[in-house]
Amino acid sequence: MTLLNPTLRQPERDDFVPALSATQPDNQLNLSDFSDFFQASQAISHQQKNSVYRLRHKVYCEELNFEPPRPSGLEQDEFDRRALHCSLADASSGEVAGTVRLIHCEQEPGPLPIEQYFAGRFTAPNLMPACFPRQQVCEISRLAVAAKFRRRIKDAAAKDLPALSSSSRPFNRYIAIGLYLMATAMCLEKGYYHGFVTIEPSLARILQRIGINFNQIGEAIDFNGKRAPYYLDARQVVTNLQPEYRELMQRLSSQLLTEPQEVASSRQLLSNTDLKWAIA
Repeated sequence: MTLLNPTLRQPERDDFVPALSATQPDNQLNLSDFSDFFQASQAISHQQKNSVYRLRHKVYCEELNFEPPRPSGLEQDEFDRRALHCSLADASSGEVAGTVRLIHCEQEPGPLPIEQYFAGRFTAPNLMPACFPRQQVCEISRLAVAAKFRRRIKDAAAKDLPALSSSSRPFNRYIAIGLYLMATAMCLEKGYYHGFVTIEPSLARILQRIGINFNQIGEAIDFNGKRAPYYLDARQVVTNLQPEYRELMQRLSSQLLTEPQEVASSRQLLSNTDLKWAIA
């Protein structure tokens, strides 16, 4: 399987991660139903990865101007080749609603982005990436949510905006949280127990309220707004999560770790081919 990766840059706008203001799911909203409206999956094939890169380009290059536009319409960097990518897609249309990545050091023990941006700025020397086995560290980044799914409910009636399903709309607020839960699930699955991320301190506090306990390991710097480095022990998340979010994480994890049909078919084809050669 293959999956995610990181980015330090997240917008100042409060509509980029609209889900994260809620410490509890809305009244009469069963958060476990989220996985009925949004499908979690890994971006493994070339086509799947391009869908992720295309969404990142729309968000980071066209909307937020954090990165220069690319002629290809695909936002990529040097860390993507050693990253796991995943996405959340609208279950009814298949449209990618959000994505996130995990940069790891399993095959290539090079530095993480956080080590480059915060070199000499870490204030918790016992929680730096260099303190842990290299194959167990990763960085979560490049979280992006499509504008269609970020916009506020009050804007949904605007004539120049595409309509959203009224049944799935309440869950749009939880897409960003879902992506962080997916990233954590992949950390556990792959054994990347020591996760790092660069986000706004206010966002870290909101995530801590639901049980994703980031530890700040350096001072905030001015990087598309104030951003600080954080450490996360993925093994502690399941225990600390509020029950509603723990169940959601389990559902999303089961979707992520289910082998896509096309991959399973290809594997079976290869197996049959090997068998024919063995018989011959």
